[in-house]
Amino acid sequence: MTGDAVVKYLLARAADPVAHARWAEQARSTGWCSCPVRLSGSTARVDAGTGEVTSAFTTADEPDGTLLKACGQRRATACPSCSVVYRSDAYQLVAAGLRGGKGVAEEVATRPRVFVTLTAPSFGPVHSRRERAGVARPCHTGRPCPHGARIACDRIHPPGDPALGTPLCSACFDYRATVLWNASATELWRRTTIAVRRRLAARLGVPSRQVSRHARLSYLKVVEYQARGVVHVHAVVRLDGPDGGPPVGMDVTDLAVAVTAAARAASAPWPPGALIGAAARWGDQLDVRPIGGADATDRTVAGYIAKYATKSTDGLGRLDHRLHPSQLATLDLPEHLARLVRTAWELGGEDVLSGLRLRAWAHTLGFRGHWLTKSRAYSTTFGALRAARVLHAAQRRGEEVDPESIAVKDWRFVSRGWANSGDALLAATAAAHRVEARRHARQDRHDTRTQREENHGQAAAHP
Repeated sequence: MTGDAVVKYLLARAADPVAHARWAEQARSTGWCSCPVRLSGSTARVDAGTGEVTSAFTTADEPDGTLLKACGQRRATACPSCSVVYRSDAYQLVAAGLRGGKGVAEEVATRPRVFVTLTAPSFGPVHSRRERAGVARPCHTGRPCPHGARIACDRIHPPGDPALGTPLCSACFDYRATVLWNASATELWRRTTIAVRRRLAARLGVPSRQVSRHARLSYLKVVEYQARGVVHVHAVVRLDGPDGGPPVGMDVTDLAVAVTAAARAASAPWPPGALIGAAARWGDQLDVRPIGGADATDRTVAGYIAKYATKSTDGLGRLDHRLHPSQLATLDLPEHLARLVRTAWELGGEDVLSGLRLRAWAHTLGFRGHWLTKSRAYSTTFGALRAARVLHAAQRRGEEVDPESIAVKDWRFVSRGWANSGDALLAATAAAHRVEARRHARQDRHDTRTQREENHGQAAAHP
């Protein structure tokens, strides 16, 4: 699209102030989404008793004859605006299970809670950042390679180095096992939670099938891709009593010990025909820490987990959609990621692994689960948070909805994205201003909180 065409569309919007104001109102309601859904149709409110239409809306009188709806993408690489909303909801979801609120009792803040990080095992030596006592060290000291090369790298890789996560020897890296481990990660997590319950039952001295009568395990987890192309898990695990009250006879130490032991012992059988060993297990790198300390507060844990809820398979979003290996040449992927995609596609063609549907999940390198999952009792739901936001927006606009009325809707999909390049430019500019305003507001809140804590410390030191 040429610059002249963009200017033409901008002038066309400005030529009708009333239509432009309504268009801007619609665009603002989407959060200045980068790829909104365009709908046409109507909706009407009908009194349930009389059948009388109390209110009606149609897109016939709207700008372009359509209504704009946010795409709702969670990935920051696909839609920065919608991903901010998703990340905020994820933060509230995690925080509600840690400190209460949003329909969750505030007493959950006193329950035993741990923050858990589980990683994948090694599938071959890769370039990595290494530190000892806070001092950066060379990537890899070196050892003989079965394929005739010396596996060594004397560089100190800076953060963000494209080499991080790539194999030191591609022949030594087990691509097949990497993809199948990703495919087994969800089942491995499920078996880990079962193992935690069994260890809690042993701690209580009751049969494992009766542990639910004494304690309830609640959790929320997200998965993140490491640079080497395997997922690892960050999770909040909380221990409640059977009715949601405090657990009897167990504290955070008991929970941490049970989670650690379960993660060390848990395993999931490889899919039939995998031909790569006995079972999938977690890697040696395991971190289980109580929540509430200086390095794992409710706020930091919730923010840490919410951040990963909007990440993509790769940092640039090139694998945000299903694809065929023939498309890889147009994506400019690093060879390591491209080979993982091809391996997933090839494994998906094997009859013994057809049940995994790996070709459908080649763009996620074999991982087939959801990015964020939780147990039913951990906290509220995304649906409840979204419904509350819709209600709040309606109340702020002064709208009153009769709960006894019935909504009759007739909507049709028109297209995705902005109608023209001028609208896209206006939306992108407004979205950038919104991001900047939020950044300043966040910094102001941080400065205010820091100043308040400093004043409190000074007052305590000089009563």
